[in-house]
Amino acid sequence: MFLDEIIAAPRKGEGDLEALKAGLPVVLYGDGWYAPYVREFLGRAGVAVAGCFVDDGFTSSAGTVSFDEIGRRFGKFNIVIGFADHRLAREKLKKKDLRQAAGVYFFDVMGPLLDYKLDPAYIERHKERFGSVHGMLADELSRETYAAFLRAKLGGYADGLYDVWRKDQYFPEGIIELSRGEVFVDGGAYTGDTLLTFMRKANGQYGKYYAFEPEPGNAAALSAKVGKRGFRDVSVIGKGLWHKAEVLRFAAAQGTTGSAISATGGTSIEADTVDNLAPDATYIKMDVEGAELEALRGAAGTIKRNRPKLAVCLYHKPGDLLEIPLYLKSLVPEYRLFLRQHQPVSCELVLYAVI
Repeated sequence: MFLDEIIAAPRKGEGDLEALKAGLPVVLYGDGWYAPYVREFLGRAGVAVAGCFVDDGFTSSAGTVSFDEIGRRFGKFNIVIGFADHRLAREKLKKKDLRQAAGVYFFDVMGPLLDYKLDPAYIERHKERFGSVHGMLADELSRETYAAFLRAKLGGYADGLYDVWRKDQYFPEGIIELSRGEVFVDGGAYTGDTLLTFMRKANGQYGKYYAFEPEPGNAAALSAKVGKRGFRDVSVIGKGLWHKAEVLRFAAAQGTTGSAISATGGTSIEADTVDNLAPDATYIKMDVEGAELEALRGAAGTIKRNRPKLAVCLYHKPGDLLEIPLYLKSLVPEYRLFLRQHQPVSCELVLYAVI
């Protein structure tokens, strides 16, 4: 079975962390979106970051310097790659004088930081169900992606994810074809990144756009963007998606942690269902920070009736890798399921369901 090799593989990264604790200064290469996650990961492991460098011409935060300056400050040092495109980083580093660098390291930090605990015992307990999901995926790239994601989460092997990484999130060519009257539900609309992509792809030919964003600051920014751009038939709804209408505890974003429904959250939000608020949906996208399965339960009537296109994030909880595909097939057995990885590290894994 495809899982046997994944379960048996050694855990990558533990030895690398020990090497970084040996005493040499540790410097970060890169200061983009991935760097704060790497900093937090190293900090939790007890590894101090002594400096950060970027390539000439790239903008960066205060305190970031050139590679030459790192060489002047430290006689010998270790480099940790701080951006997700780690193969590109290694190619760029090959062009530098690395005689002072004792080693170059990369960590896929998305599992440890997001408290994503996937262990061999869990996979063994659910081996048949993992096999069932793997078998119901519609193409070879989907099956390769499923195995690569499990390998990355279980053992820290990011290279396999790099091999299956594809761009064009939520609108992958050959899977998602927009109709002229598309009614799009954007679950977790943030400040409008998906909205802008949809508008470009649809080129004015769509029905409605429902943007669900419970975080007030994000919702306000999204509303302002809609008004400034003059988009028609866009409803910004300041609610979360859930399996019923309910007031829920909510934790606002802090550091590298995104906003999410949480029993320990410091505030409250209103939540409701797709079935109640967007029953005419023809395409539903969900990136709702771990509430995807509950939100899908609240869309069950719409899904069974309309059989809409679906794009659902699977990377927030280990159980979602099983529960969400099986649930969708139980609602609409005719769905074809595709899996695509949209970052070269273990986040942004999206399940697409189409007829």
